[in-house]
Amino acid sequence: MYRRKSKIVLLIVFFITAVQLYFLKDIQFDYDLRKFFPTHSEETDFFMDYSEKYEWDDDFVLLGLYNKAGIFNQSFLQKVDTLTKQLKRMENVESVLSPTTINILRKTPFTTGVVTRPYITIDQPEKYPKDSARIYKRPELVDRLFAKDGKSIALLIRQTPDLTIEKCDALSQKIDNLADGLNFDEIHYAGKCFSQTAYINLVRREVGLFVGASLLMIIFFLWISYKKLWSVWMPLLVIIITVIWTLGTMAWMGEPINFISNIIPTILMIIGISNVIHLFTKYRLLIRKGQEKLDALHTAVREVGFATIFTSFTTILSFLTLTICNIEPLAKLGIYAALGLLIAFILTYSLFPAMLILYQPAQNLAPEKMKEFWQPVLLRLYNWVLKYPKPILLSTGLIILGSVYGTSFLKINNHIAQDLKSLDPQRIATGFFEEKFSGTRQYELGIRLKDDSKSIFDLEVLKELEKLEGYMEKTLDNNYWFSPVSLIKLSNQIDHGGNRKYYKLPTSQRKVDKLKKEILKNIERSTFPKVFTKDEKEARLSGKIADIGSYVARQKNQDIRNFVKTNLATNLLDIKITGTIHLNDLIGYEIAFNVLHGLLFCLAFVFVLIAYMFKSIRMSLIAVVANVLPLLMIAGIMGFMGVDIKITTAVIFIISFGIAVDDSIHFLSKLKLELNKGKTMMEAVKNTYLTTGKAIIVTSLILSGGFLTLALSNFTGTYHIGLFTSLCLVFAVLADLVLLPVLLIKFYKK
Repeated sequence: MYRRKSKIVLLIVFFITAVQLYFLKDIQFDYDLRKFFPTHSEETDFFMDYSEKYEWDDDFVLLGLYNKAGIFNQSFLQKVDTLTKQLKRMENVESVLSPTTINILRKTPFTTGVVTRPYITIDQPEKYPKDSARIYKRPELVDRLFAKDGKSIALLIRQTPDLTIEKCDALSQKIDNLADGLNFDEIHYAGKCFSQTAYINLVRREVGLFVGASLLMIIFFLWISYKKLWSVWMPLLVIIITVIWTLGTMAWMGEPINFISNIIPTILMIIGISNVIHLFTKYRLLIRKGQEKLDALHTAVREVGFATIFTSFTTILSFLTLTICNIEPLAKLGIYAALGLLIAFILTYSLFPAMLILYQPAQNLAPEKMKEFWQPVLLRLYNWVLKYPKPILLSTGLIILGSVYGTSFLKINNHIAQDLKSLDPQRIATGFFEEKFSGTRQYELGIRLKDDSKSIFDLEVLKELEKLEGYMEKTLDNNYWFSPVSLIKLSNQIDHGGNRKYYKLPTSQRKVDKLKKEILKNIERSTFPKVFTKDEKEARLSGKIADIGSYVARQKNQDIRNFVKTNLATNLLDIKITGTIHLNDLIGYEIAFNVLHGLLFCLAFVFVLIAYMFKSIRMSLIAVVANVLPLLMIAGIMGFMGVDIKITTAVIFIISFGIAVDDSIHFLSKLKLELNKGKTMMEAVKNTYLTTGKAIIVTSLILSGGFLTLALSNFTGTYHIGLFTSLCLVFAVLADLVLLPVLLIKFYKK
């Protein structure tokens, strides 16, 4: 009967697997930072409306070119001019702002229109010194198109908005081919399309890398632990099918893999194997004691199953706490990781027993063939723990104090390209623009008039905005902002024959109105970005600054808000900081508080669970101490190492807690069974230690080693998830096998 049922289980499992493999062929990869904007947020709603009025602040490509001989070299400039003309003809390119095509604009007494001539006369090298002197007096050009060192220039390529991934990839490839064919000394790219293409390719490679490395790690530990071929491929098949079902479901639901969800296969493989090992270890132990195969399987499921239900539920619950986050990709990471762990649990108690019944030769586990390595090791460790309880407690206290001190150095912070390792080409390119030009952090202010009877071009309004720009130049170390003020100043300069001393606001409203008419007449062919709405009631102030990070940016933002409140006419302007980067900065705080709430909720659940199991608040407190300690140690180490809290590092605590608590629950569940048999606390702890200890160590080694494979990632966030989760699991094992027995014997009475 059991064999027939087992065959039915296998048929059902492999049928579902075949269907999921069919869906899996359609799995997509995605890198759209807009999906990381907080949902149901006034800030996001404001920016979406802001972008419709002006433009997306990330629909561009920055092309940086370095020339050893300097910018003003005829051969170099000719190549730049050739590249500029080719780029302008390219599909999905709307405009190209290039050093070789920008013009001096001015009006003369003898013309009615605007006269233009190039800043650089490429075919007349003898004029280069004058051209250079003229250019480096223009703040709107230096640090934007021309680097201060005189050896690098930048091209700003405005792309068609909202390009698909495929079109972005094609555009990036074409630009790269064109630039590469002209043999520049150095070429660097930045912008949405190039970042998206680079990230997607990186995610694709890393998913395969993580899965392959995790498989090898699991195979190694399974072989070391059990030294039987069938003891390797059976557990392996369970987790491989788990991953297939989960990714197949994601593909079926149209959910792509991004640089956050790319760790899902690794998480499922590593955590999923834990339940299999606990069940398998108990089953082998019973067979070794002489039980029949079916009896051993029943007993193993009954004894281990109770603990596994709670450990699986706790881990699933930990991931589900991510769904309260207003960041869509993070919420979906929680949903699909939880789904995968549920699948792993179901397969552990259906597919795995079915395979054992049908294929496992029980005689290979006969008592005389078993050589137990772990018993003497665990016994020596247990005796050592009993011998030094006071030093263990003292050391724990010192570790807690040190960890709390280290945690004080933690801060919520995020940089644009620091989610990539320092040698990554995209990180190097961002560093190039940070070093040579004004920076890569786009800064946006939305400006709205409070009085509908006024215009953004009223001189009174322009003077207030000029005060704001002056303060922002000092605060954010940027000497030029695109705004209605700079537009009027530039028009005034053009109207006075290009004389630089007239780059200022006119003194009369009549003159402003005249300049505004000229602006409106020429706005369609202007390369100046859109900075005001048609009704002239709203405007933007936009510019690029150095990547100061979200922590410093928050302080600067508050300084600017305070300046607006105390130094500008309060009845005139409503000013709001916005932009893609600003919204990404908000994510850090959103996630930090969500993770904190999620951890508190999970701790409360564990507290109630242990209290229910033992009918003891004291036991719950002991369990919470043992499980909070590893998290506190990780937080302290991160603080000492200067690792900031951001979208990727925040989830470390949720993942670590959900996994680390599993071993404590297994330990305490076995302890409860021993106590129910009438054993004393010393006897119960010893028996639990010697029977459950092996499974705890083996699963922790696999989990720790598996997560360590994530440290191979080029994403620093994924690297930190791998490193610190692995460390946390090591600390959790020490807490469960060193601290927990001492706490139980010293502070818990049956």
